[in-house]
Amino acid sequence: MTDDPARAKADALEIVGEIIRRAGHEIRNALSGVAVNVEVVRSRLARQGSATEIASFAERAGAQIGEATTLTNGLLALVRFVLTAEAQGTLRSAPGASGGSRIELMIYGDRASVFVSDFRHLADSIGVGIEQGAKRVILTVSPQDKSHSKN
Repeated sequence: MTDDPARAKADALEIVGEIIRRAGHEIRNALSGVAVNVEVVRSRLARQGSATEIASFAERAGAQIGEATTLTNGLLALVRFVLTAEAQGTLRSAPGASGGSRIELMIYGDRASVFVSDFRHLADSIGVGIEQGAKRVILTVSPQDKSHSKN
């Protein structure tokens, strides 16, 4: 433990980030296991030459696995970059237009483009706007009733 509150906060954020990274890894492992089993079902069905209804279920399961993986990657990117910005003191929040909320992340170098690329699909799915500037990314969260969430 340290008596420096800023260092203690940074250490705690680092630990949270590591826990989230490990959780994301395990989620992706589970999804990969499901994907392998779906491929086995597809392969066996193809050899048997029948059961097109089951093949259809396998196709849809495979698509959902891909979607879940993409959304998980976006969530992990968000958490990783938010924790980094908080630790560096470059995380800002402010009220947005129409009653929404805004978060500004100062992200330097090519990392802003990496974050936007990783987060874009999740943002589109849950109604979060993304603006990217030279060194910052602004996320705008609309009020729930104005969101275009797929729920």
